[in-house]
Amino acid sequence: MDIENLKFYSIAEAKAKFSKAAEESKKNFVVITKNGKPEFVLIDFERFKKLMNFIDEIRDLYLMEIGEPGKYNEIKDLFKEIESLDE
Repeated sequence: MDIENLKFYSIAEAKAKFSKAAEESKKNFVVITKNGKPEFVLIDFERFKKLMNFIDEIRDLYLMEIGEPGKYNEIKDLFKEIESLDE
């Protein structure tokens, strides 16, 4: 990830310019800040799907090479945690 291509918006600015921020997310990751600190990332849905597919592939490759069965549960819990963020 090239930090120079990140676009930053405060929450207020992202709210006021949401269409622009959403359009920008098709080309770059858009970082939304809260009190000057990065809090959220807005990304294009197609890029999100590709990112999630990539993570799934990496997870599968890792699990095929896993040496410690306990690590599987750690990874499984991590993905459950990520999925629960959508709820």
